[in-house]
Amino acid sequence: MGKGGVKTTLKRGLFLFIFLFQPYSLWAGENSLLLLPQEPIFDHLIGDSREAQSSAVAQLKTMRFDGSIAATLEFLQWVPGDKTRWGWGVEGDTFIELEWQPLSPDSLQTYNYFLDFPEKVSDWYLGTYLSESSGDFSNRVEYLHDNSHLGDGFFNTLQGAVYTRESFRYTASFRPSDQFRLYAGAGYYFHSVPDEPPFFLHLGTEIYTGSFPFVGGALGRGYFTYDLKAKQEAGGVLNQNFAIGFQWRWKKDSRQSIRLGLLYYTGNNEYGQFYLQNDNHWSVGLFFDP
Repeated sequence: MGKGGVKTTLKRGLFLFIFLFQPYSLWAGENSLLLLPQEPIFDHLIGDSREAQSSAVAQLKTMRFDGSIAATLEFLQWVPGDKTRWGWGVEGDTFIELEWQPLSPDSLQTYNYFLDFPEKVSDWYLGTYLSESSGDFSNRVEYLHDNSHLGDGFFNTLQGAVYTRESFRYTASFRPSDQFRLYAGAGYYFHSVPDEPPFFLHLGTEIYTGSFPFVGGALGRGYFTYDLKAKQEAGGVLNQNFAIGFQWRWKKDSRQSIRLGLLYYTGNNEYGQFYLQNDNHWSVGLFFDP
C-alpha cells in the first residue's frame, strides 16, 4: 500500500471513530433522543468502592494494594419533554489486589514478574442499566454479572473457589443541592455460586463543601461519604465504607473528576474469593470518576 492508500485508510478510520463516538441528536423538539451522550444521567456513587470507577489504593498497616479499571458507556438518552430524562447503557469494572510476599530462594523465579507483590485475587463485573432522572431525584435499575478468581501468585498457598453472582439491583438517589446526596436501594441474586440467601440492601450519603478555584483553572472541593451494604449472605453481614477527601473537577457542572481520599472499611471482604472473611482496614486512594 502506497502513501496515498495509507492516508486514505487513516482518514476513513478517523471519520469512523468520530462518527461512532460523537454525540448525535437523532431527533429534536419536545421529544429528543441523544445517541452516545457525553455523560450518563445517573451520577455514580463515589462512596461505593464497587461502583464503576478507576482507582489505585494502598492499604495502611498492611502491604496490600488494590486497583480497578472501569468503563461506563451510555448508548441512548431520551428526553420526552415532561421534565424527565431516560438513559440506557452498559458498565463494567475489574478489581485486583496485590499482597506482599517474603521472597525465598525458590520463590525468586516464581515471582520474578511480580517482584514481591504477586496478584492475590481479581474480581470483575459486567452489566447493563436503565436510568431515569427528574428534578432532584434519579433512579437506576441494573443487571450485573459478577465473578471472582484467585490470583495466580497464590495458587500454591491458598485454596480457590468458584464464585459467581448474577443480580438485579435498584437504586434511588435524592440530590437537593450540589453539596448533599442521599441514596438507597435493594438487590436480588437470582443466580449464586456458592449458594447464598439472595437479598441485600444498600444505602449511603455524599456530603461536599463549596467549590473553590484550584490548579489550572479547575475547581476543588472537599467531600465525605458513607456507604452501607446489608447482605443475607455469610450469615448476615454489614459492609461499611467511610471516606473523606478532596475532589478536583475541571468545571462545576462536570461529573468527571479526580479524587484523593482517606478510607476506612469494616465488614466482610469485598473480594468474592474471601467474602466469608472479616476485613477491617484504613487505606488511601486516588480515584478517577468517569
